[in-house]
Amino acid sequence: MKRFFCNMEQALDILKKYWGYEAFRSPQDAIIQSVLDGKDTLALMPTGGGKSVSFQVPALLREGICIVVSPLVALMTDQVEALKRRDIRALSLAGGLSHNDLERLLGNALYGNYKFLYLSPERLQQETVREAIRQMNVNLIAIDEAHCVSHWGKDFRPAYLECKWLKETFPAVPMLALTASATPKVQKDIIAALTMQEPHIITTSLQRRNISYEVMEVEDKLFHLLQTLKLQKGSAIIYLRSRSGTVQMANFLEGQGISATFFHGGLTADEKNKKLGMWITGDIRVMVATNAFGMGIDKPDVRTVVHWDIPSTLEDYFQEAGRAGRDGKPSTAVLFYNELDLKTSEQQLHNNLVDLPYLKYIYSRLNAYFVIAIGEGEEQTFGLLFPELCKRYNLQAQKAYNALLVLDRCSVISLSENFHHRSSLFFKIESFQLMEYLKAHSHLKDLVLYLIRSFTGIYNRPISLRIEALAEQLHLNYKTVIEQLEQLQKDDVAEFVNKEADLELTFRVPRDDDRTIDAIAKSVREYNHTKTTLQMAVYDYINNESECRSMQLLRYFGQNDLTPCGRCSVCQKKHAKGYLRSEEASQ
Repeated sequence: MKRFFCNMEQALDILKKYWGYEAFRSPQDAIIQSVLDGKDTLALMPTGGGKSVSFQVPALLREGICIVVSPLVALMTDQVEALKRRDIRALSLAGGLSHNDLERLLGNALYGNYKFLYLSPERLQQETVREAIRQMNVNLIAIDEAHCVSHWGKDFRPAYLECKWLKETFPAVPMLALTASATPKVQKDIIAALTMQEPHIITTSLQRRNISYEVMEVEDKLFHLLQTLKLQKGSAIIYLRSRSGTVQMANFLEGQGISATFFHGGLTADEKNKKLGMWITGDIRVMVATNAFGMGIDKPDVRTVVHWDIPSTLEDYFQEAGRAGRDGKPSTAVLFYNELDLKTSEQQLHNNLVDLPYLKYIYSRLNAYFVIAIGEGEEQTFGLLFPELCKRYNLQAQKAYNALLVLDRCSVISLSENFHHRSSLFFKIESFQLMEYLKAHSHLKDLVLYLIRSFTGIYNRPISLRIEALAEQLHLNYKTVIEQLEQLQKDDVAEFVNKEADLELTFRVPRDDDRTIDAIAKSVREYNHTKTTLQMAVYDYINNESECRSMQLLRYFGQNDLTPCGRCSVCQKKHAKGYLRSEEASQ
């Protein structure tokens, strides 16, 4: 194992210099010390506990570059931007990149004195990427969302199994695997799958004595929601599964005189930032959101978290409920349900379990929608307005979207919920005609030449464009690039399309129809089995009204020797019954 020969005093200097803090949170200090000692480390840290600092600080103490693997494009982008704001050199290989852009970024990572390279597990499978990494002076391997490597994890992604390549290639470099929560079975899976060598396992107690976990079976959920918000003053989050539901609920609360807004993956970045800002500052009391709301959210004074729909896993529920009371003050996490909710949850589970014939059907429709030929499509990125896809092929939206999620988890496609403009272009004239056109329009030369060099098929069919990447490459602002592309359209030189889209989709493998899906059949069956098992655990939790809610949750995550919390709905009910019995005895 490679030792860092650095001490915690130096680590604190880095923390103060770049982050402005005087001390680490627990267990950041223990994790950093373990990494500095050169040990492979599995760290379980609650959301909002500062996972990124745990690998960023030790990486900055050592010459070389830290390889960070993450499945979340938005998270990678946020962390890279945050590092850049601190004048720390970092880059990511996120999103659809042309071959030229990929080679340029890898060259920067190799020779540009960068400290962090973020990439997805799918990107790690590319030989071009592996060859570049082999030449790098890697000082630390960080695997974020490490539960994704486990067949028993809630977000199992087969591509994560390839992360072991990093450990096999750099056996002397410490590996740090990070996750918010993992059952004992998932922990063992992580260690084995990543081939970690005698890892130091660091866990913190997940017990939150200031949170009252309440499960309430009620018929009139709206009445009880209003009563809860009336009783529990302060900031609140209400989690729903559907985007439209968040809008309707926020409007309902506003109508009741409770300031509220909604948040989901279909909003633009500006809309998300505006809504988050109003909620963080207290201008809005209640945030009604899908599970797209959560990453990087660290508001300490959330007094109430409500789950309006039955969660799909206890992992999700515990993580989301844990956003209450981070300041240590008394808070409530309540799950409302009734008989209709149970039936709806069972139907949603059924829709989530996508079988292979339906998966093949959706995959073929995707290829037809984007006009992908057999053997083509690899690493091509498209913007997708999902309702348009469903309308064209008469698809049931929820089931079709779940099929896309399965294709994403199995690395057939990469899917990102990101409102943007779906842009594409192809040239309508021959290359010699285009050169003649440029003689009279020289200000378009840089753009046109870059396009024909980067996209060989641009004369034959529409090519998906990322306007932001074009602007960066050409050292132009976004508006100028749009104006130049629109001029090509106006002059009838090119067909330029710029439509709104709510998903970004990248094809990870060349189109091969049935063979593509047959290759992931085993993973799909395992995924369906895991989804069912995890949902059953939620039902067990809801139905168990004899044991402290907090103890149930903690035992699920492997913590034992627990005592009743005295605050949850089960403990309150037992206390009330005990009180009544003592009153009867005294009479």
